[in-house]
Amino acid sequence: MTQTERQEAIYSIILEKESCNVKELCTLIYASPATIRRDLHTLERKGLINLQYGNITLTNAPDRHLPLALRSIQEKDAKRLIARYAAGLIPSNATVILDSSSSALYMADYIRSGRGITVFTNCITTAMKLSENKVDVFLMGGQLDESQVVTSGPWTLQNVMSINADYMFFSSRYIDDQGNITARTHLGAQIRQYMIEHAKKQYFLCTSEKLSKTSTFHLCRAQSLTGVITDTDLSFLPDVRFINVHDSRI
Repeated sequence: MTQTERQEAIYSIILEKESCNVKELCTLIYASPATIRRDLHTLERKGLINLQYGNITLTNAPDRHLPLALRSIQEKDAKRLIARYAAGLIPSNATVILDSSSSALYMADYIRSGRGITVFTNCITTAMKLSENKVDVFLMGGQLDESQVVTSGPWTLQNVMSINADYMFFSSRYIDDQGNITARTHLGAQIRQYMIEHAKKQYFLCTSEKLSKTSTFHLCRAQSLTGVITDTDLSFLPDVRFINVHDSRI
């Protein structure tokens, strides 16, 4: 297990248990106390956990920006259900934009070759998964963000503007009680706005933990989208077309 893999495993355990200690982690990870403590201090410096009197808990910072590998661990069962349903909406010979979210990353597991589907994405991990599945994929260029394993910046925006897609699937930080979808960064919101504009149909991939909260930058309103694919009931949101994957045959 590499250092990165070990830290991801540690964070996954803390996510599940919400609170634990070094002795528990040593038993579960099969690593020495010194190694575990070094990894914990790294996670603490990143603002992901709190260390206090030997107890380890998740940080309460509402807008911490997790690396893609750690984001993909959160709500993974719900994300897989949503991703599987979303991929099932794509017809043969369609062109699709997938954003850099961990929810869209899971969709790459369910898009298969032999159906003439072409995918555009700025997420390197998503592009690699699709390539392994023999799906035609275009990686939109730009400045590399090593932590998120995505491209962004003016070149990415120019790439998006050159595309006319049939479908666009994305996720973002939060959605509030009025249907306003928000993002953590201005550039992240802007790239997704361009993606939405350059697709005929747009779907927001929404796990229940995103509800009734808000982040810094406005992205769009859910009411303007083709639909929201979710694992919960969104009937309280005014005029939002949504699909609850638990109520649908997948």
